[in-house]
Amino acid sequence: MTTSTAEAPVSKTRTKLSPRMTAVVFAFILVGGALRSVEAGCQNSLKLALENVWLCGVISYAVAFTGFTVFLLISLAVSSHKVWPSLADVKSMPRWAPFGGLLGGAAIFAMIAVASGVGVSTFNALIIAGQMVMAVVLDHFGLMGFPRRKASPQRFAACVMIAIGIYLMARY
Repeated sequence: MTTSTAEAPVSKTRTKLSPRMTAVVFAFILVGGALRSVEAGCQNSLKLALENVWLCGVISYAVAFTGFTVFLLISLAVSSHKVWPSLADVKSMPRWAPFGGLLGGAAIFAMIAVASGVGVSTFNALIIAGQMVMAVVLDHFGLMGFPRRKASPQRFAACVMIAIGIYLMARY
């Protein structure tokens, strides 16, 4: 059961993946990250062609919505496991939960508006830095349904190394 506040119950255990499954998950994440750079190129080409960042954002989300609708319909057609949330499930979710797409839209707008100005490598490095700092905060306080993971000196060191990487990426 989820709560309607920003702080979720603290998880006592973490899911342990096998080394093989961990490798598969890491590969999936790396491919997803690589696709973010390709996405920046698509967004930049769209912006150059249409000359309107707002229209680019609308088109981007319309294509994503259409794609996910197709994937949903395919999964419903091929899966015997068809679980839909109950009304109680929908009522119990935090009120802020559906706004992830809107926050993603802000990231897409940033990509459309400024990635070509700073370069996709610097843009992605800055995105990663923002993600890491917020991730450390979310983990440390166990916010938004994440289990608590203490903000350790090693995690702060990782954020500093990312900042050094941004400097190097932007400078050279």
